[in-house]
Amino acid sequence: MLIYNQAYDLFHTMFRILQITEKNKDILEIDKLGILDFYLAFPSELLEIKSFQGFKKYEKYIQAEKNKYERIIDRKRLFFKMEQIQLYAIKALVSYGLIDPVEFKNGNVKRTETKITQQLQVRLNAANEENPNLITLITGPLASMNLNGHLGLKVRTSLIEFKYDTV
Repeated sequence: MLIYNQAYDLFHTMFRILQITEKNKDILEIDKLGILDFYLAFPSELLEIKSFQGFKKYEKYIQAEKNKYERIIDRKRLFFKMEQIQLYAIKALVSYGLIDPVEFKNGNVKRTETKITQQLQVRLNAANEENPNLITLITGPLASMNLNGHLGLKVRTSLIEFKYDTV
């Protein structure tokens, strides 16, 4: 039996990263972008993070995203498996000139001014319009959160080890 999982699809990952970087023009750490991409691929997992101010208004929309056929048993393991694919996707976007190579070398991701095709822009807009609350939550409150620190994204999600981070 062949089972497709969007988390392991390089092109789908590139698309999700473009969804995030087109909506959020800020510089994002690679680890933060990885976390945001994870939640874009698996929105129902947002219910597992430690709540933060303003999260309650999005909770009902996330409940609607639950898929009874998509059970995630080990979130950290899935996230760990996705990391390499995310890195390859970012490198591919750098090679296309859509991600700044200097920022990438510094461990960050920043969308360049390079225009994407009209067809891709239409697809990105359509994907963002399918669930505007999800993309707003991911590119807004979650993206603006610090990655490190006792109230940071690493601690709240527990997807990445944070024990030895410097604040």
